[in-house]
Amino acid sequence: MVDDILDDKKSSHKESVLRDHRMAATVNMIQDTSKKLKDIYDDKNGARAAEHTKMGGANVFTEFYSRLKATREYHRKHPGASLKLEDAATLPKVAPNFTGEENYCKYVDMHDLYKRYTNIRVFDKCNYYSFLGKFHKLHVVPKDKKIASREYQSYIQDLFTYMYDFFEKRNPLANREQFKAQIEEEFEQKWAAGEVEGWPASEPQAENDEDAIEYPPVDLSKFDSAESLEDLGMDYLKAELKRVGLKQGGRLQERCKRLFMLKNKTIDELPNKYKAKSHASKAKSKAIAKLEYNIKMFYELLRPQIEATREYIEKKLTMTFEEIQNDRQQDTDEEESESEEEEDKQLYNPLKLPLGWDGKPIPYWLYKLHGLNIEYKCEICGNYSYWGPRAFARHFNEWRHSYGMKCLGINNTKEFENITLIEDAITLNRKLKKLASSKAWKPEEEEEFEDKEGHVYNKKTYDDLKRQGLV
Repeated sequence: MVDDILDDKKSSHKESVLRDHRMAATVNMIQDTSKKLKDIYDDKNGARAAEHTKMGGANVFTEFYSRLKATREYHRKHPGASLKLEDAATLPKVAPNFTGEENYCKYVDMHDLYKRYTNIRVFDKCNYYSFLGKFHKLHVVPKDKKIASREYQSYIQDLFTYMYDFFEKRNPLANREQFKAQIEEEFEQKWAAGEVEGWPASEPQAENDEDAIEYPPVDLSKFDSAESLEDLGMDYLKAELKRVGLKQGGRLQERCKRLFMLKNKTIDELPNKYKAKSHASKAKSKAIAKLEYNIKMFYELLRPQIEATREYIEKKLTMTFEEIQNDRQQDTDEEESESEEEEDKQLYNPLKLPLGWDGKPIPYWLYKLHGLNIEYKCEICGNYSYWGPRAFARHFNEWRHSYGMKCLGINNTKEFENITLIEDAITLNRKLKKLASSKAWKPEEEEEFEDKEGHVYNKKTYDDLKRQGLV
């Protein structure tokens, strides 16, 4: 089955990812089946040995015919039941959970994480493009702010979870647990050496009292109870509690009880309420540093997808909405098979006829019927050619013709349809302006006035009579 999947070579990114998922599902199915077979052969419950015992010995034929009878009885009750061996070897169906923005793990989709990033005070505001270039540089955040901010700790946990899951979706055949184990081993070595970026080794604090007594470590295996530790004294117990990382205050009995809790246990097994703040802070710092180191390492593993996402975002800034939609459609559509590609290569089209819905040239009689052999040129569109009366009539409302009319300073109205020459458009525009001015209302000629006797005059005549004192 694996050979069949490998032979199914697909050139598209989508098919390549889905093929890896099918192969991973097939390998898991083979491993599960092999495990079940191994359990059967190991025969831990003794069922296989009991069956062999029944099928052997003096009663072999009796057992055989009884099972044959049971099989026939089953098929008599269920006549349609059948077992096809080839059905057991069908490839498993996979349905990986990709988001539309990820486009089958070609890009990363970190918009939700980006929104949280911009709302956390320890980070500077930036756009999504810049975020993808620096979200892994967590060492620049001050250490004290990391420890104090619960939002930051929740954010880096979710960030690592997304990167970890995305790596599995993009590389289903990779052993991510092995990668994680190697990264954690490298982290432990660097943490012990104080070489983790952003988390330098803490300097030992100088003792305030130069004459302080240095007590040897206490061997708790020599003590049977907390009361037996009281003979050590308050100062000895305080020094020992400080050394092991427990709280140092309280009365003598409380200190003894607290120290005795470490017998046959490690400090990590004790509740946090008994630990000193310095120890709790160190454990918290290590957990945060470990997450940051994992994020940094998985960033290197996912660098191609992250860089591709940044390039795609930068490309989208120069594209129109239609171009973005077409680009997404090209990415998501399945590519044609090799047989279809060969058929396209052998396409014979000497007359350069337009292609129909099936990807083949339309018939010549249909080409002539729609007038697609007739060329129409429009000077306003920059002598652009339109083939067929339908395309020519439609172009008067399209952007190219509208832009040409705008350059001429003319509104692209209905009166200018079928006008293709610049001189004709300018002449018609002058006539329309002249006609509009002639139809305009002229106050000096059309405004009317009435005298006391009811005679009506236009404005010019009324003004003359009024100056002469006749009205």
